[in-house]
Amino acid sequence: MTGKPGPSQRRAKAAAPGGPRTPPVLAAGDSVAFISPSSHQGDAAADLRREGAAILTAWGLRVVNADEPETRHLYFAADDAQRAARFESLYCDPAVKALFFTRGGYGAARMLPLLDGPRLAAAPEKLVVGFSDATALFAYLHTVVGVSVLHGPCVAAAGFLNGPLDEAGLEALRLALFEPGHRPAFSVNPLPGGAADAREVEGVVLGGSLAVLVTVLGTNWEPDTRGAILFLEDVNEAPYRIDRMLTHLRTAGKFEGLRGIVFGHLRDCDDDPPGLLDEVLRDLFQDAPFPVATGLPAGHGTPNLALPLGRKARLSLPRAGSGGEGRLQFMP
Repeated sequence: MTGKPGPSQRRAKAAAPGGPRTPPVLAAGDSVAFISPSSHQGDAAADLRREGAAILTAWGLRVVNADEPETRHLYFAADDAQRAARFESLYCDPAVKALFFTRGGYGAARMLPLLDGPRLAAAPEKLVVGFSDATALFAYLHTVVGVSVLHGPCVAAAGFLNGPLDEAGLEALRLALFEPGHRPAFSVNPLPGGAADAREVEGVVLGGSLAVLVTVLGTNWEPDTRGAILFLEDVNEAPYRIDRMLTHLRTAGKFEGLRGIVFGHLRDCDDDPPGLLDEVLRDLFQDAPFPVATGLPAGHGTPNLALPLGRKARLSLPRAGSGGEGRLQFMP
């Protein structure tokens, strides 16, 4: 790992009283940038960045680094120090109003110790958009920098561009980026076999990729989940691995004081024949003191609807057996 530890290792905390700061929405003509804190995009990098930039340009935005080449190091878009310096420079640039992950993969966690937490906290807050490996950076931005983020599509990723376009995901992202006071709402399903009584709770929504989230436990940017609604999603994780990671979160104290859990896409995480994952979740949460829901259309699947992490929401679940749908509604 290259570079020297940054000030973030001194547990710099900047969260404002009452919760994270919410970055301002965008307007046509704003300058935005791509960030690549994780894996490189291979030989298709230039084409993917141009295609992703075309989406943002069509919304009236100006992508300032659409043609920036990857320098590549191992399986990363650049070495740790380069990725950290580039992210920090762009985040602290007042002319750049939002940052978009090019892709996930792996690598964001390696650059986090090199970031200057106090410098980032002093910069004007701005939207950071992505998912998957972005979960590590999101934990850092929430815990150390004190800002909310936008869990949504990586618009320059091969998985997003090389296939049927996620039109619903794009429209949800556009609304989250541009509409002042946007309060997304999602239908969710009560976990079968969960609490019999109807539940309604409120809390700040945190989380992302389950596999990435467990790797930040014990770090200076481990999120405090007390009073939170935890959003979890993932891809290509067998039921026993989902069980192991959820058990890790529970035994690490991350379920203590939790207001609720909402699962997004768990794509290709079931067994053959299907059904084991549902049994595992029911077994883990049959006596949970908080409501548990599934079916949130966000994460490694289609649609991947934009979810503002670090903002407060209300989770409402009907009485078990009523046949009604639950709802996750973000608040002003």
